[in-house]
Amino acid sequence: MKRLRGLMLLVAVLTTLALAGLWWQSDQSREQLRRQAFDLAQQRSLNLADAMGGQIEGVLGSLDTALLGLRRDWLAHGRSDTFARLVQETLGTLPDGFVDYVSVVDASGHIVFNSYGAEAGVYVGDRPHFQAHRTGGDQLLVGTPVRSRLSGRWVFVVSRPILRESRFDGTVHLLVSSDYVAGRLAELRLSDQDVVSLVHHSGDLLAHSRYNAGALSRQVPADRPFMADRVAGGGVFRYISPLDQRWRTAGWRRHFDTGLVTVVALSDDMVLEPLRPIFDREQDMTVGLTAMLLGGATLIIVLLGRVGRSQEQLHELAAALEHRIEERTQELAELNAELEAFAYSVSHDLRTPLRSIHGFAALLEDDDAGTLTETGHTHVRRIQGATRRMGQLITDLLSMAHLNRAAVKRVPLDLGEMARSIIDDLQRSEPSRQVQWDIGEDMKVTADPVLIRAVLQNLLGNAWKYTSQTAQPRISLVRESRDDGTQTFRVSDNGAGFDMTYAAQLFQPFRRLHAHHEFEGSGVGLATVRRIIERHGGQVRGEGAVGQGASFWFSLPDAAAATEDQA
Repeated sequence: MKRLRGLMLLVAVLTTLALAGLWWQSDQSREQLRRQAFDLAQQRSLNLADAMGGQIEGVLGSLDTALLGLRRDWLAHGRSDTFARLVQETLGTLPDGFVDYVSVVDASGHIVFNSYGAEAGVYVGDRPHFQAHRTGGDQLLVGTPVRSRLSGRWVFVVSRPILRESRFDGTVHLLVSSDYVAGRLAELRLSDQDVVSLVHHSGDLLAHSRYNAGALSRQVPADRPFMADRVAGGGVFRYISPLDQRWRTAGWRRHFDTGLVTVVALSDDMVLEPLRPIFDREQDMTVGLTAMLLGGATLIIVLLGRVGRSQEQLHELAAALEHRIEERTQELAELNAELEAFAYSVSHDLRTPLRSIHGFAALLEDDDAGTLTETGHTHVRRIQGATRRMGQLITDLLSMAHLNRAAVKRVPLDLGEMARSIIDDLQRSEPSRQVQWDIGEDMKVTADPVLIRAVLQNLLGNAWKYTSQTAQPRISLVRESRDDGTQTFRVSDNGAGFDMTYAAQLFQPFRRLHAHHEFEGSGVGLATVRRIIERHGGQVRGEGAVGQGASFWFSLPDAAAATEDQA
């Protein structure tokens, strides 16, 4: 009987551990799915911030065109009926409700013209944007939001200085409706819980797609990444909104010309909504398994109390339990594979609408070239440039997904020979460029030829790209050392370099240290390099300095170690 009691206690303990393990595993799988969903949300919010940033740049471009025309008219006609008529014509070219009114301020800071016919003589010389124009040269400035005394609406100033014979002679202002800009932000067609906002470099909210009226009296917290780091061009962060107390995942992009920041924030509820059925199904399965475990344990204990064959029954139930856990683990692996396939499919299916956008933009430029204004041509070129960048990003995503799934097939390789082949391709792409190459000798390794070629294409291609603005570019690939069964190689250049403060972002997908207008790229290449090198059992790191070039080291197992590893 004592033995039976011990066996009953053992059954109870094992059942408790199995239940704890089952629920722990369920919690871990749910948390993993959440992390994957939030990773995808970060990528999506950043892409959306890029897209909305392009629209904001287009809006600012149209306002700047209007300001330049008004400044020219003021210098030609001054305060006259002709200028007033030209102002109304200019306002007529802008969308209805976009601009409240136009005002002109003289060099002393007094309003001398207002399209409402009011406020002449009012002093605005102490306003920050006026002071900035007095000393800042010919630039477009955006002011903080204020409630207009004339229209009663929230507006913000977009202005240009008036220069007469290169001397400051006042400013010309457009008073832009915040509600109109908020409406443009809302056109992004997100869910009713997601928000898009435009933030002034001072932290004031200029427009908010969801709570515009309540948001304009607020400032964003100083700990937001775009406020704490005024150099970074974009990124992601998570926050809880003070307006509705919802957690959101946000992507942001900075407009360096004006200092404005476009923020796209996706609600956690909407991010996790597609996973609700999976979570519910997993919950039901876990509860069902729990009930089965409890029922099985009870049955074992009852049988142990009735018969002496407890050990055999316990082994059978333990085997059944292990089989169920293996099935559950297999189901979780299948769910992860489905998520990866879904992400691959989404990236792949984006190509068709992207080709349509690019194709119709090209048709628009070809067929309507005579009727498009210069601004229209500029917008079309921006559309084509954005589609090319997005197409490259999708290509890099698909390439990275393929390389992550490809099996590693190790064969003897000569990195020097492979590098020279890549150099020939680069030189053919830009025959006019003269680059001093230094490719070392005796660089034989045992590795996957396809994957390692992708590594060299990314590293040498980056060096080629970031030396494009260097007077006497130099690029090298050399072996540095052989130690502990590994070989270390270095790719160096004397190009643009980077700030080591942001070195931690080098090998993260979509984290770029240079703006698109400086150097093209998708931010995927170095992440691919790290993944390939790690799959070979090596490591990669980078060092650089702004304007002084960069160096990247990667290590690979030598031929003997790689052979032993394959064996």
